[in-house]
Amino acid sequence: MEGRHQQQGLGQARGQGRHQQQASGTMVIVASVIGLAIGGSLLGLMGLTFLASLTLLLFSSPLLLIFSPLLFFASLVFVGSLVGFAAAATMALTGVSALGWIFQEVGGQRLLGFGGGDVAGRVKEQSQVWGRYLQQGGMGI
Repeated sequence: MEGRHQQQGLGQARGQGRHQQQASGTMVIVASVIGLAIGGSLLGLMGLTFLASLTLLLFSSPLLLIFSPLLFFASLVFVGSLVGFAAAATMALTGVSALGWIFQEVGGQRLLGFGGGDVAGRVKEQSQVWGRYLQQGGMGI
């Protein structure tokens, strides 16, 4: 019986050993060397990219200074065209939504659940009120 308990204890110790793996010293050294190799090469590439960007900026800045009056007005035209397209899109969206609202009101469908009742009757009643107001010369209803 004791042999069974000892075997179960050994089995539990082996199971815990699978879940708790400790890194050996050589594994830590190998992982550090690999990390330094990858990180160092990436750092070197970053430095080369930074140097290339600075070199291109150094060579292109005189050209940018020479052509700046043209670029300024070209950018104004570009921004103006973007504003125009945005305004046109806003007006188109407003027009389409107004047409959709009118079709809903005329057809009597409430897709969004707003409004309700007899719209044509309300419009007719309001026009009669305004007609009486205007016939009396705007003095009162």
